[in-house]
Amino acid sequence: MHARSSASLSTAVMVATGILLAPAAPTAHLVDGRFFGPTSSQPLALTANESLLAVANPDNDSVTLFSVAGTEVKRLAEVEVGREPNGVALLPDGTKAYAANTVGGTVAVIRINRDRGVARVIDRIRVGTEPYGLALTPNGTKLYVTNTRSNSVTVIDTQTDVVIRTIQNAGFEPRGLAITNDDDGDDADETVYVTQFLSLPVPGKIDGQDDAKAGKVTAISTATDAVIGEITLNPLADAGFRAAGDAIARIPPATPPAFTFPTGAYPNQLNNIGIKGKYAFVPNVGASPNGPIRFDVNTQSLLSVIDTTTNADAQQTINMHRAVAQQTNTTRRFLTIPWALAFKHLANEAYVVSAASNVLFKIAVNPATGAAAVQPDPSDPTRVLQIPTGKNPRGVVVTSGDTVAIVANYVSRDITVIDLTTQPERVVATLQSAALPAPGTVADLIHVGKELYNTSIGEFDPAPGTTTPIRGRMSANGWGACAACHPNGLSDNVVWIFPSGPKKTISQHTDFDLTDPTRKRMRLLNHNAERDEQEDFELNIRAVSGGQGLIVQADGITQDTTVVNLVPLASAHRNQLTVHGVPAWDAIKAYIQYGIRPPISPAIKSDPRVQAGRLLFTAANCQSCHGGPQWTSSRLDYTPPPDASRIKNGQILDQLRAVGTFDPSALNEVTANGASPVVGPDGFVPDSLLSIFAFPQTFLHNGTASSLGDVLDNVSHRSAGTGGVDVLSSAADRATLIQFLLSIDARTRPIP
Repeated sequence: MHARSSASLSTAVMVATGILLAPAAPTAHLVDGRFFGPTSSQPLALTANESLLAVANPDNDSVTLFSVAGTEVKRLAEVEVGREPNGVALLPDGTKAYAANTVGGTVAVIRINRDRGVARVIDRIRVGTEPYGLALTPNGTKLYVTNTRSNSVTVIDTQTDVVIRTIQNAGFEPRGLAITNDDDGDDADETVYVTQFLSLPVPGKIDGQDDAKAGKVTAISTATDAVIGEITLNPLADAGFRAAGDAIARIPPATPPAFTFPTGAYPNQLNNIGIKGKYAFVPNVGASPNGPIRFDVNTQSLLSVIDTTTNADAQQTINMHRAVAQQTNTTRRFLTIPWALAFKHLANEAYVVSAASNVLFKIAVNPATGAAAVQPDPSDPTRVLQIPTGKNPRGVVVTSGDTVAIVANYVSRDITVIDLTTQPERVVATLQSAALPAPGTVADLIHVGKELYNTSIGEFDPAPGTTTPIRGRMSANGWGACAACHPNGLSDNVVWIFPSGPKKTISQHTDFDLTDPTRKRMRLLNHNAERDEQEDFELNIRAVSGGQGLIVQADGITQDTTVVNLVPLASAHRNQLTVHGVPAWDAIKAYIQYGIRPPISPAIKSDPRVQAGRLLFTAANCQSCHGGPQWTSSRLDYTPPPDASRIKNGQILDQLRAVGTFDPSALNEVTANGASPVVGPDGFVPDSLLSIFAFPQTFLHNGTASSLGDVLDNVSHRSAGTGGVDVLSSAADRATLIQFLLSIDARTRPIP
């Protein structure tokens, strides 16, 4: 039952039994209220004596508390904390919990009184824009908070719950945190490692190359709370998979194709980091964007390693997909989207969650070199150990005695409890952390779409006349997922070399509003206006991810091969697989329309420079290409399929704008098969400016502009709305305009 305080900043929640478990006796690994070993940010957290667990529920705006006694885990209470909590932390003694409210821009402070059986929010501390990760120093005296959109780290004194420092210039989109443990109790000379989520360009390279970008990790001293360095995580020269050609080198595939060309991969989507000994380990989604496209030469499952004694790349990066590819067991499930990891305390092993493939797997590391290897299943050495979890696992913790691991599953909103003392490890319990949407509601439809968007597997209703659910059609052997290139529905900021040419991943957020149907007008999809229905991305499931897809023949299971070429053939309302009776593509569309939140800009809307920039935007008539609620002129103004007169080279021609952004001599202006693209001279769909600030140093369809300043240096582009009259010739005016562009988010009033 719930008992809420009348105070505006507090929410009290009584446990159903009327009492929380009393603190367990300290373990041998707990010294003076400190955590045992380094700490790291996760969506779930344990107290130092491991009797209490906190789990963040982003979609329910809450944190759930569980009691823990070995493998016996019981749900105690759910506390409302604020909008979209992603990170959570518990003081070593369990008297307080903290939750990072990403949309709210606050850290909620939860007071926990076990004797009285009460947990309530007592404060919300204002921090930066979109706080995400939380990590406490091992003695629990300071809390570090990553502010993903203001590129800063906030430091909070946990005795007073007051912000004592904001560390600026923490890198682009700081996400994961890990803090070393100096073992002397004062936390005075420890290091905070902060991952930057999206990789950044390597000088001299151009996106589309497999070594075009590098990952970044920021190092911060706990003694000074200042940045002491930035570590570059280098691309992997050979990801271990072969392509049939080399698009950037203009080498097309032979006939028949021979898969002899090595492919590299650069680290990207650095969400989490963990420390073991003198090394820090960063699971990430590697990008191999060069063509030709094939499901196993695009996204990879990388583990990058940092030597913390030198704060440099340890040159021990591995592609964890290789272990699955090399297993002799032909039943494979790849380790797609490695999102987080947690180390054992008494062994050189860690457990890694595969967010898309719904499994936990194990790595062993060499403490002398940092070299890591994915571990086989002890009960079946022909395959990689894969422990089943709930849907879309995003966090994992391990108890100090290495007896239990607990996994937080985002989409299924539950936790998986795993006994680590058995060989192989086994699931002993699944407990609901927060409520799922009521079946049949719009929220349920969106939730089903979120599940399909984030999975590399997919589970669907049985075909007519059968009883066995249909599984595994989203990709080949669990290799790919929509979220592999669109994390949280946004962009991985990668330029991929596709069959029609280079394409930077487009973020799929919109400003669609359930309460305002006039705003629900879809734009044409892809930079070349090649797609006019979400169902057209069936091609991506089949070609990019190697899956069988969701559009089927009348028997409800056989792949419908008539949709191989979806332009101009309409794709919607064809036979689809269903989930709980809901057509799968309808659910995915609902998630894209209503379930993807645009990033929040840290810019102050009342800033005079922002307001002046808006005036310059309208004076230059930028809204002719970038106006309206979607911040792009592109509109689906017909019911598919389009009239043949509107199509040229597979594009909806009247949706394109030629503004001088196509350069046929650019190194990456090439098709996946190494040929010059036939699309481009007629222009491109104007990019949406909605939350454009969130995707750094990679602009335009092929990423050749490294800043908005570079974009505006193109006179043809900046004068396209004024008939060629350059009203933005002043560099100062362009700089002011950029201030407005960086402020645009869902709160910005659209310009018609």
